[in-house]
Amino acid sequence: MPKIHKRVAVITGADRGIGFEVCRQLGKLGYQAVLTAPDPAKGKEAAKKLLREGIEAAYHALDVANERHVRKLREFVLKKFGRVDVLVNNAGVMFDAGRSKPEGRVGRWIKTLPKKMDFGEGQGILEVGIDIVRASVEVNTLGALRMCQAFIPLMIKARYGRVVNVSSSLGQLNGMTDEDRVPAYQLSKAALNAVTLMAADDCRDKNVTVNSVCPGWTRTSLGGPRAPQSVGEAAENIVWMANYPDGGPTGEFFRDKKAIEW
Repeated sequence: MPKIHKRVAVITGADRGIGFEVCRQLGKLGYQAVLTAPDPAKGKEAAKKLLREGIEAAYHALDVANERHVRKLREFVLKKFGRVDVLVNNAGVMFDAGRSKPEGRVGRWIKTLPKKMDFGEGQGILEVGIDIVRASVEVNTLGALRMCQAFIPLMIKARYGRVVNVSSSLGQLNGMTDEDRVPAYQLSKAALNAVTLMAADDCRDKNVTVNSVCPGWTRTSLGGPRAPQSVGEAAENIVWMANYPDGGPTGEFFRDKKAIEW
């Protein structure tokens, strides 16, 4: 097994936006970043950009909705680095109102539907198409769960790990309403928070923490140009949790480095 003294961080959905910035910030802290994304051309170019900045980043293709991709990534990380210390489940979509483009396994499944999917501009929970909900959960919830199942056991064995599930305050059950009109996204993030709680419970007393972090409304392709926060500011909250010292919180939900209600 290879010997590596750096901590190794796996980041999903990292070819752009918040995920890319998380790779950059963790790299500057001395981590070996494993940058994953479904599009090889975009992922390799993102990794090259970081390398030009002096940041060690290895690219590996990953569609979180594809179980074979997850297995291949696990094999790659173990063979090349022999360990994983940090997992940032950043890959996410907002299919409501067509705010994300379907790709990978989910995109291929959508093409098999008997009729064109209605992405539901302004639709609420009583109108949203079930296929939109199913596709959102497949990526935002089950994608993160697949990654947790693949990598948390390695962390438990090593007795060190930090898992950050990138969630959203729109998934908070406390005070949840339907006024934002993105019900598929909200359901998927609420379910992701449930994954966080259960995984954290399985990791108690093993020096492996699992937390959800809401990065806030950010200027990305999903958040749009009017968002008040830069990707650097958003990533900082995630990196703070990923780099937390031993004895830190687990099974909690954070925004702006402060615990919030579920």
